[in-house]
Amino acid sequence: MKWLLVAAMAAGLASQAVAADAPAAQPAVKAPAPAGFNWTSCYVGVQGGGSWGKSEHVARAGDAVGPTITGTFNLTGDVAGGAFGCDFQIEKTVLGFENDASWTNKHGSAPDRPPFNVATTSTTRERWIDMFRGRVGYAIDQFLIYGTAGIAFAGTEVAVSNPAGQVTDSRIRTGLAAGLGGEWAAWTDSWGAVSFKLEYVHADFGSKRYVDPAVRTGAFTVTTRDVRLTDDIVRAGINVRFNWDDKPVVTKF
Repeated sequence: MKWLLVAAMAAGLASQAVAADAPAAQPAVKAPAPAGFNWTSCYVGVQGGGSWGKSEHVARAGDAVGPTITGTFNLTGDVAGGAFGCDFQIEKTVLGFENDASWTNKHGSAPDRPPFNVATTSTTRERWIDMFRGRVGYAIDQFLIYGTAGIAFAGTEVAVSNPAGQVTDSRIRTGLAAGLGGEWAAWTDSWGAVSFKLEYVHADFGSKRYVDPAVRTGAFTVTTRDVRLTDDIVRAGINVRFNWDDKPVVTKF
């Protein structure tokens, strides 16, 4: 019995020594949380929608502003075109720029008011609009809400029509643009994403002079005028986004 007791004690001491030399158990490592969508990318896209606005023709004689010729009247039309831009995301903030160019058929007309010839109709048209704007947004994973502001250019035409004839004058207008929008990255892959956007932009082109000097056609005289112009544009678009590197924008399971 004495020898059995000694052997048992020796075995117990040996097992404790082995346990002491064994490495400590490592804590369980938690898998990293999936990465969210990153809006850092450059993109190209197409967009289209509707355009509304206001115009007014005001008589001008040298430096003197005369009475309104038409009063304020409405313009309506469609817009369709393309866009190019880049975004850079810092945490939840997205900074970027966009340049877009669109064809438009926006136009409107109004009869001239007394003391001007009431048989005359004055028209304002836009042929195209181009905007270069900055964007500042807040990212909620694959959703982006943004504000935008910048400079706008428009190709315009003023037409003055009367039974005695018609006079037209074209000008390129420069103004300021600002708006709001939202974008959704609907489909993502390692190379980039396809996103859908909806935005509203207001552009104010101020006032610009047309038909200077005045034109006389037979008994019909077209007065020099300052033409005011604004745009309100609502449009939807599709962008194809390309990552700045080859890292996946979304962790895949």
